[in-house]
Amino acid sequence: MSATPTASHAWNLFSLTMENRFGSAWRSLVEPDSVAALAEEIAVGFGGMVAPVDAASQEPDPHDATLWRFPDGSCVATGAFGLRREIPLPRQVVC
Repeated sequence: MSATPTASHAWNLFSLTMENRFGSAWRSLVEPDSVAALAEEIAVGFGGMVAPVDAASQEPDPHDATLWRFPDGSCVATGAFGLRREIPLPRQVVC
């Protein structure tokens, strides 16, 4: 089994896909909704589960990040910015 966190593999796949399809200027060329959709597709494909939202919060803003936790405990955030690795929080706190 690999010692590399799943979040790193997801981030690498996202980055390589975007740069391969659209070049290094993909951030200015691709619609934010399309960026978010690909990032979420990759998170789901690696077995990510959406981290629970705080019950006290209002309806989620579509421009906010969605946090995902992978089976190995690593985490990513997805949104209009794409996909980024997040530092896993202690086990008692869901990322």
